Amino acid sequence: MNKFRKALLVLICLSAILLSINLPIHARSPHLADPILLAQQPASANSVYERAKAELPEEFYMLYRVVERLARANGLDTLPWRVNVAHEYSVNAFATDYNLLAFYTGLLDQMHGDPNALAFVAAHEMGHHIRNHIAVGEAEQQRILGQFRQEAIDQVAAEQEDLRGDLEKIRVGEWATAGGGTLIDSITSRTGGLGSLLANVLGGVFQGNRERCVRPAAERIDEINAQKAAEVKQQWMELSHRQEFEADESGYLYTARAGFDTQGATTAMEVLNRAVGSRMAGSTHPAIPDRIAKLTAIKSQYPVQPLVAEGKAKLAASAQPLTYAASLDQSSLRINSKTGSSGSFEDELPR
Repeated sequence: MNKFRKALLVLICLSAILLSINLPIHARSPHLADPILLAQQPASANSVYERAKAELPEEFYMLYRVVERLARANGLDTLPWRVNVAHEYSVNAFATDYNLLAFYTGLLDQMHGDPNALAFVAAHEMGHHIRNHIAVGEAEQQRILGQFRQEAIDQVAAEQEDLRGDLEKIRVGEWATAGGGTLIDSITSRTGGLGSLLANVLGGVFQGNRERCVRPAAERIDEINAQKAAEVKQQWMELSHRQEFEADESGYLYTARAGFDTQGATTAMEVLNRAVGSRMAGSTHPAIPDRIAKLTAIKSQYPVQPLVAEGKAKLAASAQPLTYAASLDQSSLRINSKTGSSGSFEDELPR
């Protein structure tokens, strides 16, 4: 169980993004790939937004304006942010990679014209980054689950030392157990019978009394493995739910400080609930009504006006808009940090 507990520690960094994790980014805007278009930023603070509106595709302009204000109003402008538009009609957004906020076109379409709802979604994803909700991908999850099966084999071998040799032979067919069922049944179904190498291995194992001893051991391995897998999946779900509530709290605080109408949080939840609400509940995300109830409690705990005052003070102290450029990955828009927005590289060099 010590190895099991150590494996669970890895999951402290499990990310729960707004709707899903580790999704591919499909967007690649020709506008962002044009070095002439974004090579120079205007010197005048008043013209930054006007030039952005003229240069950027509409969806990137909306995201730039929202994320730029959220960053300055909350003191989140010490490092650059990146925004990406994934061209798939899904009501979805996610946080991944290095300060990357990705939005599917379906979500942008459904929230078109409502900067308050869009700001909450963006702030929620920013919260995942700030709170270090780092994703553990599907491959890593499968590796951990595979490790549990190996531990189950080791445990049964330790319990039944006289069968250790036979259980060691069964390890050869471990790859065949991923679909569930006992080791014996799984190997047989995957190979269409006992063939070639496995026939040689198993032929000397499952004979007479020996088979009657090994079969219960194999079933015991499956039982232990299933118990461990169920426990860790429950841990993943609980951690994911907790992180979603934390990111919702960040979303409310960040949008309030930036001067957005916090009703946008409720609007965003309603959009999500119509799109995928019933499918989300009980999996990686809490049910939408539970999230709305938590947000209501958060609003009571943190009145809007003091937050607005905090944000205004930060915006006044950082009045210069953050500039933007095409990220070097050529698929996302980089919103520069306050240092990167303050002047040319030469201006920042020590004298």
